[in-house]
Amino acid sequence: MRLVQIVARFRLAMLAGGAVVLLSVGGLTCVARAGDAVARPAAASGPHLPEAPSLIGALRRGANGQIEVIDPTKEQGSGRRLCRAGTVCVGEGQPYATLGAALAVARQGDTIEVVGGTYHETDDVTTNGLTIRGIAGRPHFDCAGLRLSGDKACIVISAQKVTLDNLEISGAQIADSLGANGACIRGDPNTTFTVRRIECHDSQDGILSASRSIVVENSEFYDNGWNGQTHNVYFSGDCDSVIVRGSIFRDAHVGHEFKSRCRKTEISDSTFRSTKGSRDLDIPDGGDTLVYRSTLVKTAGAQSDEIVGFTAESCHYPGDMVLKDVRIVDERPDAAIHNFDKCVGHPIVLDHVTIEGPPPREIGYVIKR
Repeated sequence: MRLVQIVARFRLAMLAGGAVVLLSVGGLTCVARAGDAVARPAAASGPHLPEAPSLIGALRRGANGQIEVIDPTKEQGSGRRLCRAGTVCVGEGQPYATLGAALAVARQGDTIEVVGGTYHETDDVTTNGLTIRGIAGRPHFDCAGLRLSGDKACIVISAQKVTLDNLEISGAQIADSLGANGACIRGDPNTTFTVRRIECHDSQDGILSASRSIVVENSEFYDNGWNGQTHNVYFSGDCDSVIVRGSIFRDAHVGHEFKSRCRKTEISDSTFRSTKGSRDLDIPDGGDTLVYRSTLVKTAGAQSDEIVGFTAESCHYPGDMVLKDVRIVDERPDAAIHNFDKCVGHPIVLDHVTIEGPPPREIGYVIKR
């Protein structure tokens, strides 16, 4: 028997919570916590799902040199200044009274911290790399009765790599003649942004975006939707990807809880509840779509009987839609999961989907694993 020599290189790195061993064998790198079995490659029989995310939050290096988590609900500064050092500080008694004033002086890569309170203003973020973070509570941008920035939204994203963190936004409304689609957050074309710990409600749209890529984490959108063209969130335009983690989309007055025209839509650990509006999930143009460890709720009062709609309008981006480890709670005997089959040969795959209530009808190419 011929000996096969396996050369393994080990590197030990310290992470929060213990050591991690990186084992490289023949070009394959596996990761394991100290004391755990070494991870093996995922089986090829289904989509590989990442582990449930640990909700850590934003990090910084403290005065002692150690990495620590930023808690945005608490004060970060000292004395009369409530923000941490090195940030642009907004709030009553702080260097800048409004977010608009802070945006006028902010430079690429700055962090703007907004002290908890109510702000009656609308703003356009035009500087790349900004983080706008609420601290000492959750600041509320109440746009009710205001003319929205660019006749678009309470906060317009017109730059790259913008992050909104720990903000409440509400009251966005524009006239019918302007489209009746005022949004809490509007993403302009060819931009990228992340929203984290955002509460958005009582607007014509929650997020209305033509951005290229978007990340939504630990946020909640509810009581939005004005007419059949507005939704809790709507990702349109030339969108490459939207990634959603740990978020809630519920109780749209009309329209869909979640609508995406992106090439890739990936959703994990999230809840969609349709009580008055239309579909829980609407993916009208196809695209690779993965929904896992999430819950879809359809109540008797919803306007539409469809829980999921896939390729209802076109097959702009051929791809499958996979629901894996998803829980469906259904109150309607006529509810449906509907593949309009405009992407011929691309199914809706139900992989370990559990159902409470009447089983929804399966229309079009729908397969079960």
